[in-house]
Amino acid sequence: MTILFSLSLIINIFSYVNIRNYKYRIGKESELNIEDLRQRNESNMDILKMSIDQGCIKNDELLKLYKNYEMISNDIIELWEQYAEYKSNSFSIFSKKIEIKKIIPNDINSKIRECMFILLNQAMKNKEPKLILNENYLNDFIAMNKVSEKIYNYFEDFNSNRLSNLTGSDREKEIIKNKYWIDMLQGIYDINQQYTSIQWHISDIENSNISDIIN
Repeated sequence: MTILFSLSLIINIFSYVNIRNYKYRIGKESELNIEDLRQRNESNMDILKMSIDQGCIKNDELLKLYKNYEMISNDIIELWEQYAEYKSNSFSIFSKKIEIKKIIPNDINSKIRECMFILLNQAMKNKEPKLILNENYLNDFIAMNKVSEKIYNYFEDFNSNRLSNLTGSDREKEIIKNKYWIDMLQGIYDINQQYTSIQWHISDIENSNISDIIN
């Protein structure tokens, strides 16, 4: 009886340690995705603001926007996958939950990426060093900038309220420990939901191959 109890105790401890390490790994990966998303969003916001002010955008900046939105979209996909892993390895009464209205959450960034794809095709056809933003393009850029600003302000408020005075590894540990990456994913999801019905003027995707200029 004592042997069985000891064996059971060892197995339970081993399982607990494995689950804890597993959750830490997910938290670590998620924190990296969140940080990448945050930095790329700030970069996009700077480019969008400058383009709106100037009424045009250079081709290399357009390409940078495309790549950033592609990576942000990938970050969000990975975050949802990590959240699904977290849920499947947590007791429901103790786990953090994200309130979503759809089985597949809408990602506004993937739609904006498609817009950048179209504009890149347009820029290649024009063979000019920059693309003039007509009224429709300009309105879309203003809408994109609003999304970026909301995400930027969300991160600023979150950092101020929950991660004040924390930087580097201390900040990273706090995010992982408190599973703040889940709260941040919820915040990003909520912002996305505000723009699900927006109609982009840049809408006709052309079947051109831009892999040569992307690579």
